[in-house]
Amino acid sequence: MKSRDNKCVNCGNCCLQTEMILSEKDIKLILNKAPLNLSRETFTLKNSEGYYQLKNIKGLCVFFKKDTKLCKIYEFRPQGCRFYPLIYDFDNKKCIYDKDCPRIDLFNLTKKELSITCNNIKNFLKEEIKIIFSTG
Repeated sequence: MKSRDNKCVNCGNCCLQTEMILSEKDIKLILNKAPLNLSRETFTLKNSEGYYQLKNIKGLCVFFKKDTKLCKIYEFRPQGCRFYPLIYDFDNKKCIYDKDCPRIDLFNLTKKELSITCNNIKNFLKEEIKIIFSTG
């Protein structure tokens, strides 16, 4: 398998107006491990579809440090953030690289790795978030 040499350039685009969905596991990990003395309400909100997602403050993820362009909870970041810039496109029913990431050329996944990661994303969405995929 090809060595992954994936490098984030810390532009922060992924943290702008984030709609990152959170699993209960994500929330518990952040509450229990992040050294920030948080409550669920501090960093989550329920979206119109009933899923928890990361809260934005002034257009930025609540955990984004504007001065350093780094995540305050990087070690405990949500699963969706770990998959990024690969996301699931529900309209086209496939995984894609998010167009908001300016350096997707730095994320070198082989076809096999891409397939495995996409399956992991779909399993995460099905099992952890309880999203039901239509087959049509």
